[in-house]
Amino acid sequence: MGKGGGADPFAGYVFDEDFVRGATTSEGSARARMLAQRWRESPPEPAQPWRAGPAPRTRRGSRVKLLLVVVVVIVVAAVALDLGGARHWFGGGSSTSAADDPLIQPQVTGSATSVPSVAGKQAVDPDTPTRADPFAGSPALNYADNEAGLTLPDAKAVPGYTAREVSDALALVRRLLVAGNLDRSALMGGAPTAYLGLLDPEQDGLQKLQSALTTNAWDPGATTWVTRFDAAEVELVGAVVKVNGVTSYATDVDGMLTVHADYSFVYPVARPHSGPAATVTRSVVRRVLDTTVYKGPKYTATPPGKVWITQQDVDISNSSCNRLDGFVRPEFSDQEGGSAPSGAAKTDPYDRSKPIQTGAPGQCLGLERI
Repeated sequence: MGKGGGADPFAGYVFDEDFVRGATTSEGSARARMLAQRWRESPPEPAQPWRAGPAPRTRRGSRVKLLLVVVVVIVVAAVALDLGGARHWFGGGSSTSAADDPLIQPQVTGSATSVPSVAGKQAVDPDTPTRADPFAGSPALNYADNEAGLTLPDAKAVPGYTAREVSDALALVRRLLVAGNLDRSALMGGAPTAYLGLLDPEQDGLQKLQSALTTNAWDPGATTWVTRFDAAEVELVGAVVKVNGVTSYATDVDGMLTVHADYSFVYPVARPHSGPAATVTRSVVRRVLDTTVYKGPKYTATPPGKVWITQQDVDISNSSCNRLDGFVRPEFSDQEGGSAPSGAAKTDPYDRSKPIQTGAPGQCLGLERI
């Protein structure tokens, strides 16, 4: 079909019932439907009105319905075939090109996709810790969360101590570990009030610890007792600290009840207020301690509800070797250098098969992983 003059765009069609049935199976474009609506509202004047004369009673109604369908569907079909001629036939025809008329869409070649392609996001190493997955790539994924990792053995009576006394001693050690390693306020530099309140008032080193925790002259030995981060430099990521370890009990050579605890705490940290894409790292603190419940005529009895620490060791992985000030000082992968000397021996902070090395306190080792 051409676009010229007043040519009837329907001149080449035979509007029989087969054509109508075929046309009703397709729906025209939005432009065609608009033109069909205009046709229904303002149809062109026919040469001889088809309403003239009395309407026969037999089957006339169905014929009228068929004719109306033919008019609407034919216009849709014809417009889809030659939009330019139909535009001119309905009026408003002009020489405007498809490029100038936003209602005329150019012919589409090939298939169109429903969603435009989007460049893929930069791949992230699945073993790299993030705020959403702070334990990625770490054995700590299999550790228990928070206090659930501090499992206790069944309490049974031992010589000189009832099952109830053993149970109380185990529970006190668990509370001590929570207060010194999981209490959120204390972890972020607050006073470890609950921890201090559990210690026997006569505990060796208690006064020195209290002084270190309540003044600005931070004693490097404070981390031997409690885990603390500097809130001005790091924040904990998420609400979970991963915990793995064991608690046991026995009587020592003097017949005193001793509780032994050996636990690793894995802390995910990031710089404060650093956003969802922040660099995340972890620090691992392994604590080994023995507590003794003294009783009998040879010793001053341990007060009820208190703990006496007879021995403790700590191993802190991923903390600056150059800043020994009573805080755990994590180092991040995106910062320049590191405090571990070049060529330093490396250790695996998740290897719990070996005891803590106490022969070289303060020795700075590299890490196989964190």
